[in-house]
Amino acid sequence: MKVIQQSYSQECVEENEGMDSLVIEVNGKVEFSVSDGSPEDCNLSRNFSDCFGIQSLMEMAYNAGKNGEEFDYQLIEVKE
Repeated sequence: MKVIQQSYSQECVEENEGMDSLVIEVNGKVEFSVSDGSPEDCNLSRNFSDCFGIQSLMEMAYNAGKNGEEFDYQLIEVKE
């Protein structure tokens, strides 16, 4: 299982007034994406709606481990 986590670099977060984002790709497909935004958008029904899919990600990881797949993790800091 290849997992890539992307988020803004600290410099980019500072330039964006503290706003950040988090994207998780599993085997080349975006499976999770959340980002800061306007207060009215920062709730589970909008910017954080992918949080409802965490159970699916856990199940994917469990099955990958059960099937003996390697866990390949990479953290990427995005600068834009």
